[in-house]
Amino acid sequence: MPANAGRQHRLPAARPDLSSHALIGLLAGLCLLLVGYLLIRPLLPEAWQRPGSPVLQSAAILGSILLLSPFALWLGKRTGLSAVPNRLYVLHVVASTAGMFLVGMHAAASLRGPPLFMVVCLALLVVTGMVGRVYLSGPMAATFGSKSAPFRPVPPELKNALRQIIREKDALLGKLDPQASEALFSVTLRHWVRAPRLSLAYQRLVWREAALTGQRASVPPLQAYWRPAHIVLAWLFLAALVAHVVLVTFLPGYVAGEGEIYWWHLGGR
Repeated sequence: MPANAGRQHRLPAARPDLSSHALIGLLAGLCLLLVGYLLIRPLLPEAWQRPGSPVLQSAAILGSILLLSPFALWLGKRTGLSAVPNRLYVLHVVASTAGMFLVGMHAAASLRGPPLFMVVCLALLVVTGMVGRVYLSGPMAATFGSKSAPFRPVPPELKNALRQIIREKDALLGKLDPQASEALFSVTLRHWVRAPRLSLAYQRLVWREAALTGQRASVPPLQAYWRPAHIVLAWLFLAALVAHVVLVTFLPGYVAGEGEIYWWHLGGR
């Protein structure tokens, strides 16, 4: 056996990534495909004009499944199931791009009401995601590499408040995850499932500590709030998607109004 055989097994897994140019190329390709589809759609058969037809509803179902890939990324990061989270990130971007095209085909046939809200959420998700990955990646890297905060004068009362929070965090951590270090620990999905009350108490202390130290105030607003905005938009889209599926499946009369209930999964043509 070669002498370096054991070391080869211990090499870290490859970390695939998407460059900013690749992301911009994917977005440009998505826009061109959507514009091209909108231009040729009037020339297509009737099935391509009705959102509940077999072809467009099937596109919406497949697209919706692909758009759930960001939640696989969230689960992989929060549970530690993925040894290489970047793989999930690449999956998230590629699958979401394909999903947005398929859902866009479905939505273009009837772009009003709740479907319009979902399309707006998707558009804003693309904007916030591109801003965070392409425009803010450099400033965020510089922020993580900076060490300016420890050299700022800190009032004694703030020091005492922070010491008290750290003591409380240490006490909770002894029950929540005794092997973890307070300086490196963050609540994951595993902790929320096993000990939700302790996890919530610990997370509240984290929020108090962040408020006292002014973490978000130390960076520009765009850098501080793009990620929370991106996450909120993702959950809003998911809620709207679930509501849309429930309505068209169980309350088709309400959705159709005075129109025809024709979608194929309910026996329509």
